[in-house]
Amino acid sequence: MNDSKIIDALLLPFERDLLQTPERAFLMRAEPHEALREDWRSRLVCEQGFKPAYDRLVQAGFETVPRLDGRFAAGLVLLTKHKAENRANMARAWILLEPGGVLVCCGANALGAASHEREAERVFGLAGSLSKHQARTFWIVRGTGAAPAECAEWLAGAEPRPVEGCGLVARAGCFSSDHVDKGSRLLMECLPEGVAGRVADLGAGWGYLSAEILRRFPAVTGIDLYEAEALALEDARSNLGDDGRAAFHWLDVGAGLPKVEPQKFEPYDWIVSNPPFHEGRKADPAIGQGFITAAWKAIRRRGKFVLVANRSLPYEAELRRRFREVTLLREAEGFKVYLASNRHDK
Repeated sequence: MNDSKIIDALLLPFERDLLQTPERAFLMRAEPHEALREDWRSRLVCEQGFKPAYDRLVQAGFETVPRLDGRFAAGLVLLTKHKAENRANMARAWILLEPGGVLVCCGANALGAASHEREAERVFGLAGSLSKHQARTFWIVRGTGAAPAECAEWLAGAEPRPVEGCGLVARAGCFSSDHVDKGSRLLMECLPEGVAGRVADLGAGWGYLSAEILRRFPAVTGIDLYEAEALALEDARSNLGDDGRAAFHWLDVGAGLPKVEPQKFEPYDWIVSNPPFHEGRKADPAIGQGFITAAWKAIRRRGKFVLVANRSLPYEAELRRRFREVTLLREAEGFKVYLASNRHDK
């Protein structure tokens, strides 16, 4: 469903005068929407750990942080498709509330909002609920007692956990948090010998590709991990932080890598990427094309760029536009792995 309708549903209790509009409130997993009119924009502290959305919020004039702290008289939570993340967010939100504070949660019916409403009723007790716009909106009031025991359990459920088969950790809500995804594993299988010098990992997630590259290629002098999801980057720090060759950057790769003075810029010898191809539920091949452009701008003239992508995505033409030599290394399990090198000057 349209995300703006979720915002409409979230604000419905206030518009129907079932709840008083707060002077100050937080909004978890925030997005800038017209539904958040000027009166809400001035009242909200928005939490958003996904850098493109964070940047959109800042540009729209919202006070925005990657992680909330402090105490609030009211809070709003937009539920996602990840059960463990939603539980943890409800627990964190409850802790952020002052006694007597109101917490309003909203999610799409198709993403299981009704089950979260039942859990909130069991754990906290509901003060009210509504159903509209194919969504569920429910709210609770924090009492003066201690946090329910389930809060600690829910927070623990969102902590980084071992990823099967690789010795690294990741947390719920991050891409492929319980296993190494097929695309990344295939890229590593195809990665040519001789990786050395400065390396960049675009869309690094919780660090699988970077960890494997550092393990397999001792001639790598440094690797920069660029990742838009702040929590995934935290996990990457946990996984690689002891290796002094790794550096971590919270960044929207599609908007371009950091600009530096040309005389100080050191382009990369190798770049690897398993780029996302959707934001939320909307598929958008332009995201991956933006990654290709970012790699082209940041790589040495004869550097090598290795990209894995779903085989249905139209990336080969963009690669050939940016690089003189493009080789399909492998097509398997629904993915294609490309090696691009010898960049065009324009």
